Amino acid sequence: MARQENLYPECNVDTNLMGYIVGGNVKHKGCCNDVMKVLNSTTQFAIGVIDEDKRQPTIDPGFVKYEFRSSYNKTHSSFYPHNDGKRFLVKGYKAMDQFVWDAAREMGASLRDIGYPADEKGFRKVTKSEDAAENPKLRRLFVQIKDYPELVAFRNTIRYLINTKYEADVETAKRFFDGRLTAEDLNQYLRH
Repeated sequence: MARQENLYPECNVDTNLMGYIVGGNVKHKGCCNDVMKVLNSTTQFAIGVIDEDKRQPTIDPGFVKYEFRSSYNKTHSSFYPHNDGKRFLVKGYKAMDQFVWDAAREMGASLRDIGYPADEKGFRKVTKSEDAAENPKLRRLFVQIKDYPELVAFRNTIRYLINTKYEADVETAKRFFDGRLTAEDLNQYLRH
């Protein structure tokens, strides 16, 4: 049985992507308010992943947005480390399915071959369904887009945090998030 991490995604696509990234089970929450209730109240290591919805939940003021200049064409996510050094929030701009859609287009992924509509509206309709949390077609798509630069940085950040937990260095996590540190760097950190 795969280990369960204190990684709290709010929607189904996020849940599937986070499970793919960490190779384990995550603690899915039904909405961003539920994610923030956990993050705002826990004293343990935790990562929350929510969408940048119009109506934002109450966020503990200790979560501070990491401001950086993106080298990516688009920035699909923002990073909020908490000043306690053990809680982290990632917000997907608009929604994680937009991130996945843009990555698929830029990487030339064949959505039709995987079994998805080739138009954005059709893709979103499918990814909003309940089964998106465990849909194997999404996993096949994640494999096709795994080298999308922004997704690589996102994945490296999550893996760094999950593997170092309470010993995570916030400045190092920021360097993974903005792409200054790479997968090769991640391997160095995980050997210790």
